[in-house]
Amino acid sequence: MSEPAAHGTTTISDRAFARIAEQLASEDEHVTGPPHVSASVCGAVAAVHCDLAVRYPAPVPRLAAKIREHVRRRLRELTGIAVENVDIEVVELVPERKPERRGGDERRPRPV
Repeated sequence: MSEPAAHGTTTISDRAFARIAEQLASEDEHVTGPPHVSASVCGAVAAVHCDLAVRYPAPVPRLAAKIREHVRRRLRELTGIAVENVDIEVVELVPERKPERRGGDERRPRPV
């Protein structure tokens, strides 16, 4: 049998690579809304930039590191392309909504 590389090459466009990274970045429960992701692929090496809105309160530095590692590792697994750099920019903090009270817990004005 011949080597698989002898049959041709597979290329992944920057746009397709960015779409994969976008999906991966949105997998964390603290990310709210779709992230905006750009990517640059040059041969077998890539760089990614993610703009994220995250739920607050969340440990932002730890969350960014977790997402950065997840995106880097999974992109390598899915595409075979080494990701040299993953920039995470938190562009919005979205406060968590507190659960609304229901039933008898609600405070209603009393008739006078």
